[in-house]
Amino acid sequence: MDGRNYIHSIQIDTTKCIGCSHCMRVCSTQAIRIVEGYANIQPERCVDCGECYRVCPQRAIYAKDDGVASLSRDRYHIALVPSVFIGQFSSEYSASRVLDAVKQIGFDEVFEVEQAIDFMKEAYQSLAAAEFPRPIISSFCPAVVRLIQVLYPSFTSHIMQLKAPHDMAALYLRKWKEQEGKDPQKIAIYYITPCAAKIVAARAPVGESESPIDAAISITEVYNLVSKILHAKSNAGLYKTCANMSPDSVNWSLSGTEKKYFPGRSLAIDGMDNVIEFMEKLESGHLSPIDFLELRACDQGCAGGILCPGNRFLTVERLEQRQKRLKKLKKANHGQVRNPLMTYREELRHFSGVAPVLPREGLLLDEDMEKALLKLQRIERLMTYFPGFDCGACGAPGCRNLAEDIVRGKASISHCLFVQRVMEKNYKLSPDQAFVVIEKIWGRNRLNKYSDSDGKESNTAY
Repeated sequence: MDGRNYIHSIQIDTTKCIGCSHCMRVCSTQAIRIVEGYANIQPERCVDCGECYRVCPQRAIYAKDDGVASLSRDRYHIALVPSVFIGQFSSEYSASRVLDAVKQIGFDEVFEVEQAIDFMKEAYQSLAAAEFPRPIISSFCPAVVRLIQVLYPSFTSHIMQLKAPHDMAALYLRKWKEQEGKDPQKIAIYYITPCAAKIVAARAPVGESESPIDAAISITEVYNLVSKILHAKSNAGLYKTCANMSPDSVNWSLSGTEKKYFPGRSLAIDGMDNVIEFMEKLESGHLSPIDFLELRACDQGCAGGILCPGNRFLTVERLEQRQKRLKKLKKANHGQVRNPLMTYREELRHFSGVAPVLPREGLLLDEDMEKALLKLQRIERLMTYFPGFDCGACGAPGCRNLAEDIVRGKASISHCLFVQRVMEKNYKLSPDQAFVVIEKIWGRNRLNKYSDSDGKESNTAY
């Protein structure tokens, strides 16, 4: 069992959180509870998909990254930029112009992640020929990889054992710069990320002992800085794009592109709810054989990442337009693509694999199988006492989640408001005790609105 990757980017600012429970209700893995009036994330369940980030009305949920401020003067900084970043800008700005503006922020060099896709395509051909349980599930989306670890552990063995494109690009850059004579200790590679899950993947990648990436910065922060540079008159001029990767590589992060390079029956599913619905069907055995699954947590793939400031549909359109321009460049170059990364393909093959993905150990009820079965029986017994409304008033997203929390020692049966009423009726719980339980969940001052200035219950509202 893998208990290492509990590092998270998604964080909650309790100075802004009002305990509205919007985040708890949309969490795909039931990782959020309301405790003492604030949202609280259970680290073993969180997959950093960012669904909670999308719905928070107070903007109390944020993605913690390293930020541009983390650049230091004594290191050689390389920015790893995904094509989806370039798609945030109007097509009037060429890719080269956008990348040059990124460099002006304070980087010594800028490299586009998708230059590693030509290598990925060859790796896919090797994987397709290998004996591996079907369907093979893409490891591209780290939120999906962690989702499977949490909700569908029996499918962890189906996740392809292959590094992500940004890892391969980082490995290439390190080897290239070392050959140029750069001190390896001075090289710092920053990944400009469209989502919180990839911030975590850059810090603690699943199946890898360490990451070849030093830090991650939100696309939003870099976008704002680059926009100012692009709009400045001093930056005006002619910029040319070289055909240094295959045209379709720029669309790799978009939903539906990856599956084209895996033979057999391949499907692409995007959006967390859609992925979960599909995995439920797959787990139940109601689907005919599938060779490859491209699963993305965000709509339209990375174009819909929570840290992307632009409209995802416009981003897709711009990347498709760029693909057409690259096709023309390739044709003008007699069908040749000069991708420097591919000259290192043999070396990179030795480092492209990862260890098998394992289920999350923190989700076990107990290490001892006999004790775990007894706890499971207790959960089922507790469920007979709860109404099954999944109202969330207990601070957990559903009745079963509360039962699990009770068995784990994180809650009590009196957290259920319906059980409280029964306990009060049978004189097993006093009204004052019930009030203390409510305050423990929703916060001490949450019910002040129902009291007058003297702290007595007010009837004004009635």
